[in-house]
Amino acid sequence: MEVLVKDIVAQAMKKLDAAGITESRVDSWRLAESILGVSRQDLFLEPEKSVSEEQAQKYLDAVFVRAKHIPLQHITGCQQFLDFEFIVNEDVLIPRPETELLVEQVVSYIKEERVKVLDLCTGSGCIAVSIDRMCLNADVTAADISEKALNVAGENNMRNKGRVTFVQSDLFENIYESYDVIVSNPPYIPTGDIDTLMEEVRIHEPRLALDGSADGLKFYREICTNAVNYLNKNGKIFLEIGYDQGRTVPELLRENGFTDIQVLKDLSGNDRMVIAGKE
Repeated sequence: MEVLVKDIVAQAMKKLDAAGITESRVDSWRLAESILGVSRQDLFLEPEKSVSEEQAQKYLDAVFVRAKHIPLQHITGCQQFLDFEFIVNEDVLIPRPETELLVEQVVSYIKEERVKVLDLCTGSGCIAVSIDRMCLNADVTAADISEKALNVAGENNMRNKGRVTFVQSDLFENIYESYDVIVSNPPYIPTGDIDTLMEEVRIHEPRLALDGSADGLKFYREICTNAVNYLNKNGKIFLEIGYDQGRTVPELLRENGFTDIQVLKDLSGNDRMVIAGKE
């Protein structure tokens, strides 16, 4: 027996609405694309499109999981980032659109120069692998303290045909070379703010990738203090920051001898990136 897609998607939206999922419509369709292979465009072209009862039940089972506030990406197992697809699970932070802007800034800076790049706190590897794929002239190394995160990053490197070298390291602990570019999206949420985050984040994403200490600046202090020793002359550092860190992080960079400091905003108008140079 066949089931109309429009009926089960409508059912899914009601279920997610009732569970307090803010983007119930979007998530219902994303699950439909992932599990049923049916998009909104497909249904527009074929309004009476149907699937088997078995497929419909598999879809509704996934909807039930999403209704428990399990991140959508943990159900589908992946997240699109720029032109690439990355495996994600509970061991890594889900790549955000804001971080795409950070990668675009790095890629724009690199252009066609032959450079060595270090990505700290790589997590899923989305920054390192994307830079590697978009800059064939870049030699990219990525570091993370978490072995589990590095396993995911390694899978993503292979999945996207990257050439990234991975190192298990607590920031610069096991880094022994110097680089032309250092990039990082470190944990920057103040410890006390984590419990105020949406359930999908505070429960299902790794606290290790979120917690930036009491004031959210622990990792920036360590990076800004030490990065100057790992950057080549005229090198650049690119950092993603929290929306309220557009003054504090630049000051840390300034205190450690960095120059040409720029603060860039995301698409919502919030401070989101800091770029600085080493003379």
